[in-house]
Amino acid sequence: MKSFKDLGVTYKPADGKKRFEGNLTPLGNLQNCKVTIVDFETDIKTKQGEGRYVVQYEMDGQKGKFITASEEMKNILDQIKEMNELPFETVIKRETFGGNKTKYVFS
Repeated sequence: MKSFKDLGVTYKPADGKKRFEGNLTPLGNLQNCKVTIVDFETDIKTKQGEGRYVVQYEMDGQKGKFITASEEMKNILDQIKEMNELPFETVIKRETFGGNKTKYVFS
């Protein structure tokens, strides 16, 4: 009889979306931090809305994830994936625009 480990069976979500390990981190907590963007999943629905991305990152040897609705971040992630350049290192920066509005960007 085989052990479960030897069977090589893993959970496959019905929605086909990836599930990332690590705690969910607000982007503000990653501000000015050097992180490695490992992977991401598109078209995620949250309490705040649809069409978001969940992004897996590593920092100081720990895995985590954040959610973004930023069209700029989503577009950049899509371009990097097309270039087959995942994972990549970046620093998350906060920028102010339009008076009092802020956004987070890769730098």
